Amino acid sequence: MDAFIFWLFILIILVLNITFITLHKKDKLNLIISGIVMLFLGPIFGFSSGALFIHFYDTSSGNTGEGAGIGGAIIGLITILNSFVILAIGILIWLIRLFKNRQSK
Repeated sequence: MDAFIFWLFILIILVLNITFITLHKKDKLNLIISGIVMLFLGPIFGFSSGALFIHFYDTSSGNTGEGAGIGGAIIGLITILNSFVILAIGILIWLIRLFKNRQSK
């Protein structure tokens, strides 16, 4: 079940990234805003995946489930790292457009 949760997370992140890039190419959504939205989704993904990992954890083996919590934290950190990449690309595109507009004036 843990592999299913992980692959579902990967699928959700890929769909969000493709949606953000498609909306950016159509000039309907700025990548800076997309990065900020993903920053807010990072802790939500982390906590919910950690809770799912712990819910489906087999306690009969005698372990306490720290790995489930660590897995949820890693998923949240990966989401936040992804959002920082989107945010940095959005800021770079904004700066390039700003300097091109100043040079053309």
